[in-house]
Amino acid sequence: MELYNSIIEQASDLFLHRGLKAVSMDDIAKAVGISKRTLYENFNSKDELLSDCISYMESKRKERLSELCKEAKDVIDILLTVTHDMATNLSTISPLFLQDLNLYHFRLANDLFNKQRDEQLEGIKKMLSKGKAEGYFVKEVNEGLVGELMMVTQRASMSIVSSGRYAYDTILKHIVLCFIRGIATEKGRVRIDEEFMKLN
Repeated sequence: MELYNSIIEQASDLFLHRGLKAVSMDDIAKAVGISKRTLYENFNSKDELLSDCISYMESKRKERLSELCKEAKDVIDILLTVTHDMATNLSTISPLFLQDLNLYHFRLANDLFNKQRDEQLEGIKKMLSKGKAEGYFVKEVNEGLVGELMMVTQRASMSIVSSGRYAYDTILKHIVLCFIRGIATEKGRVRIDEEFMKLN
């Protein structure tokens, strides 16, 4: 299990920072300090290894966000803390990783998105409902519809990131300004503006 974890960690780091096509099984074996044969004894193919790496990255993301949300004082704090965390982590990822994932592993990327979708949608709906109860979002907000729109926006933002034209933190900040602020009450806008300055 220790070797498996070491391979996953090293491979994930290489994939995220160099892209998928640029990283060979030889590169991964060298990074871990094992032979290529040993690597193939643990993973039948690069695709199998990538699939496990994606699961590992998703697991780490959930753990990190769970810890961050425990410390948040209200829904605006959760929203902006998560935004800041995503910007901090995703801004270090090479655009090549996202490009390669969509170009050469579209099915894997799509399966990942579909797997995350229902869980994320429920989380967004709960956040919006909580925000309405706290007086930060207008009562007219339809949690389900806004949740769907946010999911579409998130998916679209990934293609913009992969183009390399804008940094992910810039994209996320503009989503908050243009989208989330638009459904906020006056109380919500004051909190967003107040906390948003901390992200700059």
